[in-house]
Amino acid sequence: MHYVRVFLQIVKYLFKARLEYPGAWVGGIIAQWFSYGIFMVMVMLTVWNFGTLAGWTPEEVLFLFAMYLLAYALGASFTFNLTREFRNMAINGTMDEAFCRPMPPFLYLVATTFNIGYVSHITLSGAAMIFSITRLEISWGAGQWLWLFVTLLSGGMITACLMLLCEFPALRLRSHSPLAMFFWQGREFLQYPLTIYPRPLQFIFTAILPFSFVGFYPVQVLLGKQDGIFPHVTMWLAPAVALILAGATALVWRFVSRGYESAGT
Repeated sequence: MHYVRVFLQIVKYLFKARLEYPGAWVGGIIAQWFSYGIFMVMVMLTVWNFGTLAGWTPEEVLFLFAMYLLAYALGASFTFNLTREFRNMAINGTMDEAFCRPMPPFLYLVATTFNIGYVSHITLSGAAMIFSITRLEISWGAGQWLWLFVTLLSGGMITACLMLLCEFPALRLRSHSPLAMFFWQGREFLQYPLTIYPRPLQFIFTAILPFSFVGFYPVQVLLGKQDGIFPHVTMWLAPAVALILAGATALVWRFVSRGYESAGT
């Protein structure tokens, strides 16, 4: 609990620092609202023009995209700024600081690079989810609402872990990670139902780069759908996939951090 309190204290100071320039912060939020909002409208109009997309209605596609965006924002809040700094940490010696603080180095790095700017993604995706649920006239019980919460936590963890795993090589290479493209290009597939892609791609994003567990498979529980690869099983696997990736991320972090060489500055 001590580390949690320290983490929250650091994040609080980051928030206060951002509020020193409230105009720039609010302007960034509004810009993100327009960017993603226009994209959401375009996706809905496109699907509306065709009626359905692989059996998904416009409102269902919007709900899927909102789930993806919210899960991405929850995960990337902890890891986006951190992974952007990986390539410079060893060169500038800024990672040395993490090993000199009375808390786990990784937790310190996550806290000091926490990105509060994702409040724009969270608020917009939340509004889109409410709109789509209202349009779909969904009536959920306690179990469905609990699954929604579990899905968002799992999706956020999967997003954060995949981002870290794809960016970790930058710490050793002291340059751009050659694996980064797999995350940033792969996440684009999350915006639409997985079944619009060929079967080999469905397998890749289910078993190798499990982006589909961020939204597509667990969302089917909430919408009463059964699509994709072994849907009766995969639709429930998001929490397990999140835990497996968290374990893999911890192991890889231990490996790359042990090989860290200070810049000597």
